[in-house]
Amino acid sequence: MKFNIKIKSAFFASLMCASLFADKAICRTADKNSDADEAWYVPGWMRTKEPEELAWNSFTNVFSASETSFRKWDGNQLWTTAAKNADLEAAKLADEIKKMPENRRARLTLVGHSLGGRIVARSLARLSLDGVKIKRGILLAPAIPANDFELQRMGLGSKEPLIVVANPDDITLKYIYTIAGGEDGPAYGASAAFKTPKNVKEVRVPEDITKNTVIDAFWGRFDAVKEIANHHASFYFEELSRVLDGKESKGVRVMVPQDKINFEWKVMDAGVWWDILDEKDGWKLERNIVTGHCRILNPEKVRVAWGERAKMEKAFKKVKSQL
Repeated sequence: MKFNIKIKSAFFASLMCASLFADKAICRTADKNSDADEAWYVPGWMRTKEPEELAWNSFTNVFSASETSFRKWDGNQLWTTAAKNADLEAAKLADEIKKMPENRRARLTLVGHSLGGRIVARSLARLSLDGVKIKRGILLAPAIPANDFELQRMGLGSKEPLIVVANPDDITLKYIYTIAGGEDGPAYGASAAFKTPKNVKEVRVPEDITKNTVIDAFWGRFDAVKEIANHHASFYFEELSRVLDGKESKGVRVMVPQDKINFEWKVMDAGVWWDILDEKDGWKLERNIVTGHCRILNPEKVRVAWGERAKMEKAFKKVKSQL
């Protein structure tokens, strides 16, 4: 009971902190130019009716050379309803894009944050089935299961490599989404797919992203607030800007695909209860000799993932590829 209360408290705290960043919404769109690139922003949960100023400013700054548009959708609902509406919106968006002239699609970039990232991922997956592509898709902290089958198709709906900006320390996605969301598996934006999708570039934000991102002048002074609300789009646009400029961030954490809900803590040495199945650079894949389940430990002996052997073997392969 106490555990559930803590989870719900964290859930509402994250929503409250996210709302602290909101101000009067502003929507700016460049003058229409038939030859200009377009960038559409699909917002996340509870930010779907009008642009939230901080996120919108971050978006328009990154895509200052493009015609920018805010894509409204019916997501200001309870989570279960909003997730269903997001999937419906993905189908509508894909149909709209298919009706566009090909030369316009070739100049279109779709950017989605959180549930908006889910919409973009599913839209591109649908487009790929018809051989239709846009210029590029971008997912920021996408709230979609890391094992979702449409992830393997979404990159085929993008001419340029689709960019996924993720954060293994995103509190909202790492814990609240998994526990309160009722989704089938952890979120792609805080985990990783066991197999990197085709034509997709997965990018991790640096560990100090909350300290280096400039947000509201008042609330930005409180590190605790920033860390609780580190799911905010501005943190991800900060990293996206560097990626599009061809810069690589330092101090990024390894993304470890998840199976079971994992709370990180330091563990004892393997001892007699654990067999070491694989290791590299201080990272270890271990199997419990009694239960048969496996765990992945980082060099600090912190358990960063656990679950079925087959899934943990795939996860450790993904870890080694990043090392």
